[in-house]
Amino acid sequence: MPETPSLEQQVQEAREEAELTLEQLHLVQEELEHYFLAHQEAEAKLQRYQQEQQRAEALIEALLARLETRRF
Repeated sequence: MPETPSLEQQVQEAREEAELTLEQLHLVQEELEHYFLAHQEAEAKLQRYQQEQQRAEALIEALLARLETRRF
C-alpha cells in the first residue's frame, strides 16, 4: 500500500509548484512585454512611413500639376 505524504510534504510540494508557476508567469510576462514594445515600435514606424508616403504623394501631385501648367 502506497504511503501517503505527510502534511509537511504536501505543503512543500505545493510551495515548490507555486514557485515554479510564479517563475513561469514572470517569464511569460517578460516575453509579453517584449512583444508589446516591439509592436509599439512597429506601429510608430508604420505611422511615420504612412506620413512620408502621403508627403511624397502630395509632392508628386504638385510636380505633375506644375508640368501640366507648363505644357499649355
